[in-house]
Amino acid sequence: MLMEDRIARFERLLTRRNAWRALLVLLVLTVPALFALRNLRLDHDFEKFFPQEDPELDHYLEFRARFGNDNDYVLFGVPNKPTVFDRDFLVRVDTMAVRLGRVPDVMSVASPTRLDEPRISPAGVFQIPWLRVDHDSTLAADSARIWQDSRIREHFFNADASALMVLITTAPGLSKARTDSVLVAIDTAVMSSGLPDVKRAGRVHGQHHYIALMERELATFFISSVILLTIFLFLAFRTGWGVGAPIAVVGLTVIWQVAMMTAMGKPLSILTMLLPTILFVVGMSDAVHIIERYIEALRDGHRKERALAITFAETGLSTFITMLTTAIGYATLITSGIQPMSEFGLFTSLGVFLAYVLAFTLLPAVLLLVPTPVRAEHAVRASLWDRKVHGLLRFTLRNRKSILLACLAVTLVSAAFIPRIKVNNFLLEDLPNSDPHKQDFLWFERDFGGVRSFELEIAVMDTTRDIWDLAVLREIEKVQRFAEDAYGVGAIVSPVSIMCALNKADNGGSPAFDKLPPDDATAQKLARRAKLFGGRDGLSSIVTADGKHARLTGRMVDEGGWVHKRKNALLRPFIADHVDPALVSFKQTGMAYLIDRNNERLSRQLILSLGLSFVLIAGIMVWLFREPRMVLIALLPNVVPMFFIAGIMGLFGIDLKVSTAIIFSNAFGIAVDDTIHLLGKLRIELNKGKTLAYAMKRTYLSGGKAVIVMSIMLCAGFITLIASDFGSVFYMGLLISITLAVALLAELFLLPVLVMLFMKRRPTKPPVAILETHLS
Repeated sequence: MLMEDRIARFERLLTRRNAWRALLVLLVLTVPALFALRNLRLDHDFEKFFPQEDPELDHYLEFRARFGNDNDYVLFGVPNKPTVFDRDFLVRVDTMAVRLGRVPDVMSVASPTRLDEPRISPAGVFQIPWLRVDHDSTLAADSARIWQDSRIREHFFNADASALMVLITTAPGLSKARTDSVLVAIDTAVMSSGLPDVKRAGRVHGQHHYIALMERELATFFISSVILLTIFLFLAFRTGWGVGAPIAVVGLTVIWQVAMMTAMGKPLSILTMLLPTILFVVGMSDAVHIIERYIEALRDGHRKERALAITFAETGLSTFITMLTTAIGYATLITSGIQPMSEFGLFTSLGVFLAYVLAFTLLPAVLLLVPTPVRAEHAVRASLWDRKVHGLLRFTLRNRKSILLACLAVTLVSAAFIPRIKVNNFLLEDLPNSDPHKQDFLWFERDFGGVRSFELEIAVMDTTRDIWDLAVLREIEKVQRFAEDAYGVGAIVSPVSIMCALNKADNGGSPAFDKLPPDDATAQKLARRAKLFGGRDGLSSIVTADGKHARLTGRMVDEGGWVHKRKNALLRPFIADHVDPALVSFKQTGMAYLIDRNNERLSRQLILSLGLSFVLIAGIMVWLFREPRMVLIALLPNVVPMFFIAGIMGLFGIDLKVSTAIIFSNAFGIAVDDTIHLLGKLRIELNKGKTLAYAMKRTYLSGGKAVIVMSIMLCAGFITLIASDFGSVFYMGLLISITLAVALLAELFLLPVLVMLFMKRRPTKPPVAILETHLS
């Protein structure tokens, strides 16, 4: 009687007048949403991916306040075969450097054609150009002098002198508009110099490139998803409304969700740009299940209003629970502590809820107003679909032991490969090697020892000394040599390199004196001399004004977070064993260091979020069914795919990083939906008094098609992401698609076996009547 009462109440509400009212309300809400989309923005601030409550981030911000940003630069690599020491070539480089210096928001330009070597004499400080490009006759002597000085050579020339580098620093915190303006001016300066094949690397170029790719892929993948899902909907339902109604539901969901973000002042980031595609795919689930049950009711001979009422009465609870579990899968990301990740989890969860609301408002309104398809009014009892699914169920039940053993074997083999997974990341791993920006980056890695920054903050602990004290400098020198040998850091700038340059300048530029001075008195004298050719302000990016803090900075090849973590583990004991802690302390920092640390921390946290999602969903199942066996039946088919995809990652060397760790909670939240739909249908059939075997058969025939169609559509929607130029998006599409495909197999084969194994005796009817009454 309870079900009949619910159907009757739904039927009274399902009228054409109410349908038009619902469409009018939705239209009124959609118009302002469309206007809000005009203010849609893309976010290029990748520093937001650092956790806000992290002591390491706080330390880095203090470090940056003392010494300035460590990544507001652009490198220009200029090759010239066989040698860069050619007058015509150097004149063009110098012209480019001059024009770059005139670009607004360019703070400084460092070019070997514009740099001087200081010489200290009793008469004062003289500046001698490193390169005199006015005459060919001086280039041989200048090049020989450069090659004797490791600092200038490592900073600006590659090993065989076939390329040189120019470096500019830009104003910090540039907006997208100012960044675009700077890049246009930079490109103009480079092109007007007449230098071919100038390589570029740096933050402003990287961010501009990422934004351009984001804009292109946002449109490309959304359109691809629409086309693919349209094709699958047509193949599944063969009707215009069967295609148009679900597309309208998820399309309006995307519009409302993105408009909500825009109205709240939230731009699209590298993660939230996936929202339209993900919502379009995930939001389709409720619509497909509703339409499939609606068609079945029509085939049973019910009129349109009655068929819709039966559909909502039978699917309302299961769709609500699946909406809740999917939302939980994404909502657990809110705990990440990373602003873009938290926003991605929050707004995706809200989008899933919006899709549910529209599935029960827009969808019935459309179905009430469109003509009932003739094909759906005819009963199709012995269709090819029914025969195939019935045969699949018979095969499954006849091979229960084999299926259990196969699932156990897959799980154990997958578990054996899981320990091979490494937490690892690279600076430009998101881009393919064929990308022009990535090719320039790799060129700098190969020819100039990398562009990854290495940063150490140095603090003088002895209050009676400063950074220029010879004892302090000798302690710094130990660490600097270790960084050069163990890390492969090159182009180092530090108080030691500055003091060595001062000592050389004080001795007529002789390479023999390119070392620390012999005594503290000379060191203090040279430190005072430093004011004459730069002063304390000129050295502010290396040493603070009070001389108590300093910086050791250099460049290195990006070998990945896995390798760098192990090198960092060697640095700490070396400092502990060889440096006097009462004299000076060292602390590693910098953008690259934070990226590595953040990736490891966040990857592990996202795996924990999967556990949280698992516990929350298990709790919902316990509360819903009040039957421990049903919880086990619901969760086991969705645990196997998690083990399988983790094993695939270990087998093929796919690293654990933010972009792959996020997959587990997302895929689990999506995959468990179909299990809940099937168990919900099974519960309904059992409550009708049917035997377990017959109820399982009716569940397969009724809900199995929707599960298979929806799983194929989900896989098709996510698989489009493998065409992305972003590695993170590629892996998200590939691994989620594989996970959902394995989850479908588990639901079709393992789920009925578990049902028959654990429910040989029909369980007590779960007390969900109160919840069902409220939902109706």
